[in-house]
Amino acid sequence: MMRETLELQKKAFIKDGQPTYNQRVDRLKRCMALIETHDDQIVEALNQDYKNRSHHEIRTSEIDQSIRNLGFTIKNLKKWMKPSRRSSSFGTGLMGAKTIMKPMPLGSVGVIAPWNFPVGMVFYPAASILAAGNRIIAKPSEFTPCTSQVMKDAVEKYFDKSEFAMFLGGPEVGAEFTSLPFDHLLYTGSNRVAKKVLANTANNLVPTTLELGGKSPTIISEDADLSLVAKRIMFVKTLNAGQICLSPDYVFLKRGLEDQFINELKNVFGDFYPNGNEDDYTSMVNEHHFNRMKSYIEDAKSKGADVISLGNFDSEPKDTMTTKVLINVNDSMQVMQEEIFGPLLPIMLYDELSEVVDYINAHDHPLGLYFFGNKKSEQDFVIDNTRSGGVTINDTMFHLMQSHLPFGGVGPSGYGYYFGYEGFLNFSNLRGIYYQTNSDAVLSVLRPPRGKAFGIFSKIMKKLS
Repeated sequence: MMRETLELQKKAFIKDGQPTYNQRVDRLKRCMALIETHDDQIVEALNQDYKNRSHHEIRTSEIDQSIRNLGFTIKNLKKWMKPSRRSSSFGTGLMGAKTIMKPMPLGSVGVIAPWNFPVGMVFYPAASILAAGNRIIAKPSEFTPCTSQVMKDAVEKYFDKSEFAMFLGGPEVGAEFTSLPFDHLLYTGSNRVAKKVLANTANNLVPTTLELGGKSPTIISEDADLSLVAKRIMFVKTLNAGQICLSPDYVFLKRGLEDQFINELKNVFGDFYPNGNEDDYTSMVNEHHFNRMKSYIEDAKSKGADVISLGNFDSEPKDTMTTKVLINVNDSMQVMQEEIFGPLLPIMLYDELSEVVDYINAHDHPLGLYFFGNKKSEQDFVIDNTRSGGVTINDTMFHLMQSHLPFGGVGPSGYGYYFGYEGFLNFSNLRGIYYQTNSDAVLSVLRPPRGKAFGIFSKIMKKLS
């Protein structure tokens, strides 16, 4: 059925031609309406998939952010669609030649979305994909079956399957999905699965965009306001219980500040979740991931780490684990080897900023990197001497919220972009078009029989840029 749907979309793409501006806006607006009319069902479904998911977080991260991004895309689409004029080479522009770059649709784009933001991670990139004039077939995660079903029903209500289709299922469906001859495939998830995805897409030479996460470091300089730093780190670290690809994975703290900083973290967590506010804290998505956190803690303790719990309402039956700080950590521990994707926050100490940069560069390039400090020289040193998908200074993750910035990784944390203009370009065929001049005086020099004029012209060409 998936293959048949893809064929249907490919035939419709050829028959209908590239969609107009109005048709693209209509599709984007239908996405907005789809989300707005199913918002209560989304909240309910996510709380069935998770044993507890913060209603406030669902509204802001899944619903409001999706709608905001779709609206921003609509606002800028007409400008993005315009062909851009380029200079013509060899002086032919003076004789009437014209060179343009015209962004055109690719065709049908496959989207494999993860479980941590099952709505947003379909509709965030959908804004870029539909804006570029493409059609979509999406496969949401099997870990959030109730939410996936709500999305599938909603998509089928608002879209013909020749425009936007959705298929549900586990690894077997995923394997078949990635074997289809899409015109582009976006995968969001783990590095381990990404390798399998690429092995399948390679058979059809399908271009891919990968968003893979990684261990995003947070660096705290000695001049940072630790009270403010704690609030900003904890806001993102507690969001979805740390189950975010851009969540601060570990902290590098100036030696001597550890006691003060941990006290600030305790105070902030207590302020965020006073007695009676536990329902605003999200559980782990399932028992497997709850036990994964427990195994990280047990492994770290066995190798010398100390664990400090910031909350007191952990619940194994609810798969709820409050944020925990780990100190005296080292690279032999699983928590420092794998992306945590949960409510654990290891803290490492440093004396010189160069040590931190060396450590980051010795590991896989992360999706995000965060620096807290007010010295421009230190900010520039970190930015200029590390590699990451994005950077936020004096906060965490907020580069993701900037609609005018692209979002994506580098190397092991992924490649390609969505969001904003770069997302539109990422899912477009950047088609170079050249309109030749009718004047043949210069061009005739290039053809046989070639004489002295060709030699002169050859020398001139070498100097032209």
